[in-house]
Amino acid sequence: MATLDEIKKQIKNLSIGSKLLGIKEIKALPDILWEDEKLEKIVQGFYENGNGILIATNRRLVFVDKGMIYGIKVEDFPYDKISSIQYQTGILGGKITIFASGNKAEIKRVVNAQAKNFGDYVRAMISKTQDHLSNTSQHAEDDMTIQLEKLAILKQKGILTEEEFNAKKKLILGL
Repeated sequence: MATLDEIKKQIKNLSIGSKLLGIKEIKALPDILWEDEKLEKIVQGFYENGNGILIATNRRLVFVDKGMIYGIKVEDFPYDKISSIQYQTGILGGKITIFASGNKAEIKRVVNAQAKNFGDYVRAMISKTQDHLSNTSQHAEDDMTIQLEKLAILKQKGILTEEEFNAKKKLILGL
C-alpha cells in the first residue's frame, strides 16, 4: 500500500495543470488504494451532491468524497465493468460520464482541459482490459480443445472406454 508521501509524488508527476482542492481526499488515498495500485490521472468534480476527486489508477477508477466535517464516500469502477466513458466541455466546466454495470455516474464541473485527457486515458484502459479478457477467454477455449483432442486419442487407442470418455468430456465442458 502506498504512503501519503508516495501518493503526493505520483500526483506531482501527473502534471495536472491546475491546483487540486481535494486535499482531504488525497490524504485518504493510502487507505483506499490497493497494493501495487498506481495513480495515472486525477480530476476534481461534483458527484451526487458531493465534491471530491476522481482518480484513474492502473486497475480502476475511484471517486473519493471526504465530506465537509466527517465521513467518507468511496465508489470504485473496475475497468472490466466499465462499458464506456463520455466527456463534455462547457461554460461551467466539463462533465465525465461513466457507464458501468448498468449504472451511470456523472462527475460534473471538471476542468475542461482535464475532462478530455481523463476520458481518453480511461477509454484506452477499457480497451486494454477488454483485449486481455478476450485473450484469456480464447486461451481457455484453446486449452479445452486440446484436452478434448487428447481424450479422443486415448479413446481411439482403447485406453478409455466410451463411458470414461463421456464422463471426462462432461467434466471438461462443465456439464
